[in-house]
Amino acid sequence: MKLSALLAATALGLMSTAAMAGTYSVTVTNNMDEELLAPILITDAKYDTEIFDMSYVTPEAEHQILTGDPAQLAARIGPDAMVGHGTDGPPGVLLAAGKSVTFEITTEATSLRVLSMVAPTMVPDNYVSAVIDLGMDGMMAHTLDRFDIGHDEGTKTVTPVGEAVATVEFHEKMDGMEGMDEMKSMDGMEPDEKMN
Repeated sequence: MKLSALLAATALGLMSTAAMAGTYSVTVTNNMDEELLAPILITDAKYDTEIFDMSYVTPEAEHQILTGDPAQLAARIGPDAMVGHGTDGPPGVLLAAGKSVTFEITTEATSLRVLSMVAPTMVPDNYVSAVIDLGMDGMMAHTLDRFDIGHDEGTKTVTPVGEAVATVEFHEKMDGMEGMDEMKSMDGMEPDEKMN
């Protein structure tokens, strides 16, 4: 009986540790008529201080918004920064108008920041962004709004310039279900059977 209780406690401990990190399928759709989106950075919203500096953005975020390359910002944030990209346009990492891209992320965060440069074919310093709560409403489509950082105008102030120019959806992957089924089937066994 004690062995059953020990095994059950160990299994529950492992399940609670595994439940801390979730793997999500992320789909980003570019709703714009002509413009493209650059690679998409996703991170825990607690890192907003690494992206925004008062009414402007940090140098690394500015670099991403002006060049489309999230590498400097991802390095500033660290291992909690995740990047997905499309397959369109030179250099083959952009997301074309009307298209979607799906990729996977693994995170312990419950609230995520999504950020992507609008390719500068029409306007030089715009990006799309939103904070997504992965709670009960995290599995529905969320809009990404458009912002101008005021770099070319010399104001260096972030201002909203468009709504719902892209959407993002998060769907949690349920890989852990197989382990739960195995534990349920072991529940009716005798302790010596569980050890074999």
